[in-house]
Amino acid sequence: MADSGPSALEIGEADANWALIRDKVVEERFGPVAVPVPFLEDAAAYDLLSVLVRKPGRARRLLGRARPLVPVGALAQLVQQGLEPGALACCTREYRARGEAHYEETRLVAGAPCHIQLQLASVHKKVAFLALRPGQLALRPDLPWLRGLRSLYLLHEVFYCGGLALAVRRGQCQRTLRLPGPRPLAFCCLKFALGPRGLLGPQKPLGPALPARAAWLKLPVPEPPAPPAESKSSPEGQSPFLRTPKRPATPAPSLPSGKWPFARRRAQPAAPRRGDPDRHAMSLPLLPSTESDSDG
Repeated sequence: MADSGPSALEIGEADANWALIRDKVVEERFGPVAVPVPFLEDAAAYDLLSVLVRKPGRARRLLGRARPLVPVGALAQLVQQGLEPGALACCTREYRARGEAHYEETRLVAGAPCHIQLQLASVHKKVAFLALRPGQLALRPDLPWLRGLRSLYLLHEVFYCGGLALAVRRGQCQRTLRLPGPRPLAFCCLKFALGPRGLLGPQKPLGPALPARAAWLKLPVPEPPAPPAESKSSPEGQSPFLRTPKRPATPAPSLPSGKWPFARRRAQPAAPRRGDPDRHAMSLPLLPSTESDSDG
C-alpha cells in the first residue's frame, strides 16, 4: 500500500516527478536500450510478455512523432490459438544480481528548486525466450483495436524492483511515496508484423521510435463496481424455477478513450505449408549464463 497522511506524496505528483528523472535513472542503471515505464501508476501493465500497440487514428503526425503507445494486456490473454497452457511459464528466466539502487537530483520546477530522491530495493530482471514461427499465433478476432493494426510490440525483458520510495522536497516540506513490489521499472521489447487476420508475423526492425521518440497514453482509471441489485421476491403465481437471465460476456480488452473501429469476424489462421515447419522460425535472443549477467 502507498503511504497516506499529510506527508504522503500523491501518485499523480509522483508520476510527474518520475517523468523528470526516469530517462537518466533507467539509462544509468539498465543501459540505453531499456525503455522506462512511463507511469508508476500503470507499472503493472508493463509486465513480462505484455503487448503494446499504437493507438489507431488518421490524425497527421505532429513534429515527426508517432502515434502514442498503450499496453493492451498479456500475450496469453490476447491469443486465440497456438499457445499451449504453461508454455510461457517455462520460457522465462529471472536474474537477481542487481541489489539496491539510489538516485537523487535537484531540478528547477516552476521557478523553485525541487530535490527528488529515488530508492529502489531488490532490483532484478526477467527475460523470456520463446520460439515463434510466423503464423503460429493468432490474436482473438473480438479485440476492438485489432482492425487495421499492422504491428505490435512484445515485452521480452523487464527490469523490476522489490519496492521503491520516491521523496520530493520543496523548501522545508518533504513528501514521500512508497510502493510495494515487484514493480516493473523498465523494459526491452521486440516488434512483430501483424497479418490481416490477426496472425503474428515475422520480427520487424525496432527503429528509432523507442525509446527516444515514444509517446504514451495513460490507462483510464477503473470505475468503482456498481452495488449489487437487491433480490426481489417472485410475484404471486410465477414459478421460482424460471431461468435467470444470463450474465453478459466479459468484454475484450479495450484501449483508452477514443473512437475505435468495430471488430470484424476474422477467418481462422491458414494451415501451415508443407515442408520444414521451422524454416522460418525465429526466437527471442538467447540468454547468457547467470554468472555473465550479474551486472547487465
